[in-house]
Amino acid sequence: MRFAARALCFCVLASFMAGAAPAPPLAALLAHMRAVNDRLYETRIDSTATRQMGSDDPPLRSSAQGVMFSIRQCTQSVCLGTFFDGERLYSVNINATMLPRSQAAEPALRALRLVAMEAFLAPGFTQNGGTIDDDGYGIFNGRRYRKIIVADEISVPMIAYVDPQTGLIAGARDVNGNAIYVMRDYRKVGRFLLPFQIDRNGEVLEAYASRSVSDAALDRPRGVSGTVSAAAAPMRLDPNSTTPMGNCTIGGISVRCLIDSGNSAMSMSLELAEQLGLTPVGMLRVAGLGDYATEVVRAGPLTMGPAHFEDLNYIVLNDINRFGYDLIVGADVLASMPLTIDNTRHELYFGGESPADIAGITIPLQFQNFVPVVNVTLGSRPTALAIDTGDQSNINLAYDYYVRHPELFKATRTESVSGVGGASVEVIGQIASVRIGTLTAQNQQIGATKTLKGTADGHLGAAFLSQYRIVLDYAHEQMRLYPLKPL
Repeated sequence: MRFAARALCFCVLASFMAGAAPAPPLAALLAHMRAVNDRLYETRIDSTATRQMGSDDPPLRSSAQGVMFSIRQCTQSVCLGTFFDGERLYSVNINATMLPRSQAAEPALRALRLVAMEAFLAPGFTQNGGTIDDDGYGIFNGRRYRKIIVADEISVPMIAYVDPQTGLIAGARDVNGNAIYVMRDYRKVGRFLLPFQIDRNGEVLEAYASRSVSDAALDRPRGVSGTVSAAAAPMRLDPNSTTPMGNCTIGGISVRCLIDSGNSAMSMSLELAEQLGLTPVGMLRVAGLGDYATEVVRAGPLTMGPAHFEDLNYIVLNDINRFGYDLIVGADVLASMPLTIDNTRHELYFGGESPADIAGITIPLQFQNFVPVVNVTLGSRPTALAIDTGDQSNINLAYDYYVRHPELFKATRTESVSGVGGASVEVIGQIASVRIGTLTAQNQQIGATKTLKGTADGHLGAAFLSQYRIVLDYAHEQMRLYPLKPL
């Protein structure tokens, strides 16, 4: 807000010195804008667009209402995308599971949405702390426009350039000049006049193929919903497995399933998909130690101990059956409710915590591509590591990170490793200490896998996590750890 005030004072002073004629009252301009696009800010607008002209990618489907918007890219009925709730930006996966891409609010993105959907014209905008300041006239894209500065407590100040004759927004820029947007090719859409091309800093940001008014409200993606039987026992985990594995039932078939926090969605083996007789509902690419294109199928119901889930989309993986399981329980189920991996009782609890007889700690979670990430200290170096219960390793660094920081450990041996998409080699050594929150684990095995396309700087794997009782609470963006023995 201080930046907006300074910019306003500077521009008013410049106009006074130049002897420019005063602009008509701001209220009259805003009334004209409201008359042209009456209540655009409360209407849902659906659009299809390409990010770049001539792109062969599937078209982007977007929906906007007020400061909220969603973008989806779909193949058949399978969609991936993002959702902005007016403050934070989220990634949305193939089951409409939504996890934050940013830890904090997105002030620049909110500012753009305030202008693009004319949300600052809503009656409650100034009543709720928003400001609309008159900045006289200015030259934008070679023409003279009225300038108004829009901001609220979350957004950065944005200058909107308004054609005083048409009442339409020709473009906008933030007061620091980092981004300049031009709105072009206005057309009639229902009762509104909307741009069909938006440029950012001289390049096409979006070129709309179609735009339409929707009667439905824009809702947050709902993700996966499960039910838990209070009378049923927790799901049993294999005490002989480093990674959390147990038996699940899907489509009436009992299968071995892996609880994998490093997996961005639900997945199943090609063998299981064929056994269930499933038909593909879409395509996408998967990446691990390698990458390949694969199909997405829809299957269910899924039962995991006391928890029950209806039909979900599953990524078909052609190389996991050899590891002794046919179903991977990823971000969708993990985000649906708190889960406790109890490495003492070898049980999985849904919707609550198992009893704890020792004090634990709470660790904040961030998310990268639906995978939880925590900040740890390796020796003396702060490092961001993914919580990956599906990785058998102790600490598994991305190889390029290890190359940049070879002082972390001295490699004493190598091992062949395999995973989704291929095989690789892991160099292994030992690190004196690993600090996570207020807990320190000493003399831990650490490695780096040469072709790992991992999340963050590497992974905290199942071997490391098996030293704790773990509570994953995605909704509150936190993990709780209870040491199984003094560290």
